[in-house]
Amino acid sequence: MFNNAHKSKRLIVGLLHFCISLSIFLIILLVLVNFWYPEPYFSTEGGTQGIKIVAGIDVVLGPLLTLIVFNPQKSTRELTVDIGFIASIQIIALMWGVYTLHNQRPVAVVFWNNSFLTVPAQALNEQGYALEKLGDLSDAHPPFVYAATPVNLADLMKMRDLILKQHLPPHHQTWLYRPLKEHSSEIKPKQLNIDGIIAKHPGVKNQLSSVLEKQHIGNIHDVLYFLLQSKYSDSVLIFDQQARYLGYIDPD
Repeated sequence: MFNNAHKSKRLIVGLLHFCISLSIFLIILLVLVNFWYPEPYFSTEGGTQGIKIVAGIDVVLGPLLTLIVFNPQKSTRELTVDIGFIASIQIIALMWGVYTLHNQRPVAVVFWNNSFLTVPAQALNEQGYALEKLGDLSDAHPPFVYAATPVNLADLMKMRDLILKQHLPPHHQTWLYRPLKEHSSEIKPKQLNIDGIIAKHPGVKNQLSSVLEKQHIGNIHDVLYFLLQSKYSDSVLIFDQQARYLGYIDPD
Protein backbone atom coordinates (compact mmCIF):
# COMPACT_ATOMS: atom_id res chain seq x y z
CA MET A 1 0.00 0.00 0.00
CA PHE A 2 2.88 2.31 0.89
CA ASN A 3 4.64 1.75 -2.46
CA ASN A 4 1.37 2.11 -4.37
CA ALA A 5 0.75 5.46 -2.69
CA HIS A 6 4.21 6.65 -3.71
CA LYS A 7 3.65 5.46 -7.28
CA SER A 8 0.32 7.28 -7.39
CA LYS A 9 1.89 10.54 -6.23
CA ARG A 10 4.69 10.17 -8.78
CA LEU A 11 2.18 9.57 -11.56
CA ILE A 12 0.05 12.53 -10.49
CA VAL A 13 3.07 14.87 -10.46
CA GLY A 14 4.28 13.48 -13.79
CA LEU A 15 0.81 13.90 -15.30
CA LEU A 16 0.55 17.46 -13.99
CA HIS A 17 3.93 18.30 -15.52
CA PHE A 18 2.79 16.69 -18.81
CA CYS A 19 -0.42 18.75 -18.88
CA ILE A 20 1.47 22.00 -18.28
CA SER A 21 4.05 21.09 -20.93
CA LEU A 22 1.34 20.10 -23.41
CA SER A 23 -0.41 23.44 -22.93
CA ILE A 24 2.83 25.31 -23.65
CA PHE A 25 3.46 23.11 -26.69
CA LEU A 26 0.00 23.78 -28.13
CA ILE A 27 0.51 27.54 -27.77
CA ILE A 28 3.84 27.28 -29.60
CA LEU A 29 2.24 25.13 -32.32
CA LEU A 30 -0.54 27.69 -32.75
CA VAL A 31 2.00 30.49 -33.20
CA LEU A 32 4.05 28.44 -35.67
CA VAL A 33 1.15 27.45 -37.90
CA ASN A 34 -0.65 30.79 -37.89
CA PHE A 35 2.17 33.32 -37.78
CA TRP A 36 5.69 32.00 -38.32
CA TYR A 37 5.17 29.09 -40.72
CA PRO A 38 1.77 29.33 -42.42
CA GLU A 39 1.21 26.60 -45.01
CA PRO A 40 2.83 25.57 -47.25
CA TYR A 41 5.89 26.76 -45.33
CA PHE A 42 5.17 24.69 -42.20
CA SER A 43 5.69 21.55 -44.26
CA THR A 44 8.35 22.79 -46.68
CA GLU A 45 10.53 25.08 -44.56
CA GLY A 46 11.19 23.00 -41.46
CA GLY A 47 8.21 23.82 -39.27
CA THR A 48 7.31 20.14 -39.05
CA GLN A 49 10.86 19.12 -38.16
CA GLY A 50 11.15 21.93 -35.64
CA ILE A 51 7.92 21.16 -33.86
CA LYS A 52 9.01 17.54 -33.45
CA ILE A 53 12.10 18.75 -31.58
CA VAL A 54 10.01 21.08 -29.43
CA ALA A 55 7.58 18.26 -28.69
CA GLY A 56 10.43 15.95 -27.69
CA ILE A 57 11.85 18.55 -25.33
CA ASP A 58 8.67 20.03 -23.90
CA VAL A 59 6.10 17.23 -23.90
CA VAL A 60 8.31 14.16 -23.50
CA LEU A 61 11.65 15.00 -21.89
CA GLY A 62 10.49 17.25 -19.04
CA PRO A 63 7.59 15.11 -17.74
CA LEU A 64 9.65 11.92 -18.14
CA LEU A 65 12.49 13.30 -16.03
CA THR A 66 9.98 14.38 -13.39
CA LEU A 67 8.47 10.91 -13.36
CA ILE A 68 11.91 9.38 -12.90
CA VAL A 69 13.35 11.60 -10.15
CA PHE A 70 10.23 12.44 -8.13
CA ASN A 71 10.19 10.61 -4.81
CA PRO A 72 7.66 11.54 -2.09
CA GLN A 73 10.15 10.33 0.56
CA LYS A 74 12.50 13.17 -0.29
CA SER A 75 12.39 16.36 1.71
CA THR A 76 10.64 19.42 0.35
CA ARG A 77 14.03 21.05 -0.23
CA GLU A 78 15.32 18.07 -2.21
CA LEU A 79 12.17 17.92 -4.32
CA THR A 80 12.36 21.66 -4.99
CA VAL A 81 15.97 21.33 -6.15
CA ASP A 82 15.17 18.33 -8.38
CA ILE A 83 12.09 19.85 -10.00
CA GLY A 84 13.83 23.22 -10.35
CA PHE A 85 16.77 21.58 -12.09
CA ILE A 86 14.49 19.70 -14.52
CA ALA A 87 12.44 22.81 -15.21
CA SER A 88 15.62 24.83 -15.89
CA ILE A 89 16.90 22.26 -18.39
CA GLN A 90 13.50 22.10 -20.07
CA ILE A 91 13.10 25.88 -20.28
CA ILE A 92 16.62 26.42 -21.67
CA ALA A 93 16.20 23.68 -24.29
CA LEU A 94 12.73 24.94 -25.18
CA MET A 95 13.94 28.54 -25.53
CA TRP A 96 16.75 27.38 -27.81
CA GLY A 97 14.28 25.45 -30.00
CA VAL A 98 11.81 28.33 -30.22
CA TYR A 99 14.62 30.84 -30.88
CA THR A 100 15.92 28.69 -33.75
CA LEU A 101 12.44 28.32 -35.26
CA HIS A 102 11.88 32.08 -34.97
CA ASN A 103 15.21 32.86 -36.64
CA GLN A 104 14.57 30.44 -39.50
CA ARG A 105 10.96 31.42 -40.17
CA PRO A 106 10.33 32.57 -43.76
CA VAL A 107 9.89 36.35 -43.82
CA ALA A 108 9.94 36.85 -47.59
CA VAL A 109 9.20 34.76 -50.67
CA VAL A 110 11.32 36.15 -53.48
CA PHE A 111 10.94 35.62 -57.21
CA TRP A 112 14.34 35.06 -58.77
CA ASN A 113 15.55 33.04 -61.73
CA ASN A 114 12.14 31.66 -62.79
CA SER A 115 10.92 30.52 -59.36
CA PHE A 116 10.12 31.64 -55.82
CA LEU A 117 12.56 31.08 -52.97
CA THR A 118 12.04 31.67 -49.27
CA VAL A 119 14.25 33.94 -47.18
CA PRO A 120 14.67 33.23 -43.44
CA ALA A 121 14.54 36.03 -40.88
CA GLN A 122 18.13 35.44 -39.86
CA ALA A 123 19.41 36.21 -43.38
CA LEU A 124 17.86 39.67 -43.34
CA ASN A 125 18.56 40.41 -39.67
CA GLU A 126 22.26 39.76 -40.25
CA GLN A 127 22.21 42.47 -42.94
CA GLY A 128 20.56 44.93 -40.56
CA TYR A 129 17.46 45.03 -42.75
CA ALA A 130 14.28 46.08 -40.93
CA LEU A 131 11.71 43.37 -41.58
CA GLU A 132 8.91 45.94 -41.37
CA LYS A 133 10.07 47.30 -44.74
CA LEU A 134 8.81 44.12 -46.41
CA GLY A 135 5.28 45.28 -45.64
CA ASP A 136 5.80 48.17 -48.07
CA LEU A 137 6.42 45.66 -50.86
CA SER A 138 3.55 43.25 -50.24
CA ASP A 139 0.60 42.80 -47.90
CA ALA A 140 0.84 39.00 -48.06
CA HIS A 141 2.17 36.95 -45.14
CA PRO A 142 4.99 36.29 -45.69
CA PRO A 143 5.43 39.00 -48.34
CA PHE A 144 5.95 38.10 -52.00
CA VAL A 145 8.80 40.07 -53.52
CA TYR A 146 10.39 40.47 -56.94
CA ALA A 147 14.20 40.55 -57.13
CA ALA A 148 15.17 42.73 -60.07
CA THR A 149 17.95 41.42 -62.29
CA PRO A 150 20.74 44.04 -62.61
CA VAL A 151 20.93 45.54 -66.09
CA ASN A 152 24.18 47.50 -65.94
CA LEU A 153 27.74 46.47 -65.26
CA ALA A 154 28.08 48.32 -61.93
CA ASP A 155 25.02 46.61 -60.47
CA LEU A 156 26.10 43.23 -61.82
CA MET A 157 29.49 43.68 -60.11
CA LYS A 158 27.76 44.72 -56.88
CA MET A 159 25.60 41.60 -56.94
CA ARG A 160 28.60 39.41 -57.70
CA ASP A 161 30.67 40.93 -54.88
CA LEU A 162 27.87 40.32 -52.36
CA ILE A 163 27.69 36.70 -53.51
CA LEU A 164 31.45 36.13 -53.29
CA LYS A 165 32.40 38.26 -50.29
CA GLN A 166 29.32 38.07 -48.07
CA HIS A 167 27.91 34.78 -49.39
CA LEU A 168 24.57 36.42 -50.12
CA PRO A 169 22.61 34.73 -52.92
CA PRO A 170 20.68 37.15 -55.13
CA HIS A 171 17.33 36.42 -53.47
CA HIS A 172 18.83 37.51 -50.12
CA GLN A 173 20.09 40.83 -51.48
CA THR A 174 17.52 43.35 -50.34
CA TRP A 175 18.68 46.15 -52.64
CA LEU A 176 17.17 44.10 -55.50
CA TYR A 177 13.72 43.85 -53.86
CA ARG A 178 10.73 45.32 -55.69
CA PRO A 179 6.93 44.94 -55.30
CA LEU A 180 5.88 41.77 -57.11
CA LYS A 181 2.61 43.25 -58.35
CA GLU A 182 4.52 45.88 -60.32
CA HIS A 183 6.42 43.17 -62.22
CA SER A 184 3.64 40.75 -63.12
CA SER A 185 4.40 41.17 -66.82
CA GLU A 186 7.99 39.99 -66.26
CA ILE A 187 7.06 36.88 -64.33
CA LYS A 188 4.14 35.69 -66.50
CA PRO A 189 6.32 34.17 -69.25
CA LYS A 190 8.13 32.13 -66.58
CA GLN A 191 5.11 30.32 -65.16
CA LEU A 192 4.78 26.53 -65.02
CA ASN A 193 2.75 24.42 -67.43
CA ILE A 194 -0.16 23.30 -65.24
CA ASP A 195 -1.33 20.73 -67.80
CA GLY A 196 2.04 19.00 -67.61
CA ILE A 197 1.93 18.98 -63.80
CA ILE A 198 -1.56 17.47 -63.75
CA ALA A 199 -0.49 14.81 -66.27
CA LYS A 200 2.38 13.74 -63.97
CA HIS A 201 0.45 14.21 -60.71
CA PRO A 202 -3.30 13.55 -61.24
CA GLY A 203 -4.04 14.20 -57.55
CA VAL A 204 -3.12 17.85 -58.03
CA LYS A 205 -6.36 18.45 -59.92
CA ASN A 206 -8.48 18.08 -56.78
CA GLN A 207 -6.18 20.41 -54.83
CA LEU A 208 -6.35 22.95 -57.63
CA SER A 209 -10.12 22.78 -57.88
CA SER A 210 -10.43 23.47 -54.15
CA VAL A 211 -8.22 26.59 -54.41
CA LEU A 212 -9.96 27.98 -57.49
CA GLU A 213 -13.48 27.33 -56.18
CA LYS A 214 -12.75 29.52 -53.16
CA GLN A 215 -11.76 32.31 -55.54
CA HIS A 216 -14.75 31.68 -57.83
CA ILE A 217 -12.46 30.87 -60.76
CA GLY A 218 -13.65 28.21 -63.18
CA ASN A 219 -10.83 27.90 -65.70
CA ILE A 220 -7.47 26.56 -64.51
CA HIS A 221 -5.75 28.56 -67.25
CA ASP A 222 -7.01 31.90 -65.92
CA VAL A 223 -4.37 31.92 -63.18
CA LEU A 224 -0.57 31.75 -62.94
CA TYR A 225 1.55 28.92 -61.53
CA PHE A 226 5.09 29.18 -60.20
CA LEU A 227 7.52 26.84 -58.52
CA LEU A 228 8.30 27.41 -54.84
CA GLN A 229 11.73 25.99 -54.00
CA SER A 230 12.04 25.12 -50.31
CA LYS A 231 14.38 23.33 -47.91
CA TYR A 232 12.50 20.04 -47.69
CA SER A 233 10.04 19.90 -50.59
CA ASP A 234 8.81 22.03 -53.47
CA SER A 235 5.30 23.35 -54.04
CA VAL A 236 3.42 25.29 -56.70
CA LEU A 237 2.15 28.77 -55.86
CA ILE A 238 -0.97 30.10 -57.55
CA PHE A 239 -1.50 33.78 -58.44
CA ASP A 240 -4.10 35.73 -60.38
CA GLN A 241 -3.17 37.82 -63.41
CA GLN A 242 -2.27 40.79 -61.19
CA ALA A 243 0.18 38.66 -59.16
CA ARG A 244 -2.16 38.38 -56.16
CA TYR A 245 -1.54 35.18 -54.20
CA LEU A 246 -4.43 32.70 -54.25
CA GLY A 247 -3.06 29.51 -52.71
CA TYR A 248 -0.81 26.56 -53.39
CA ILE A 249 -0.78 22.95 -54.52
CA ASP A 250 1.58 20.18 -53.47
CA PRO A 251 2.47 17.79 -56.32
CA ASP A 252 4.14 15.39 -53.87
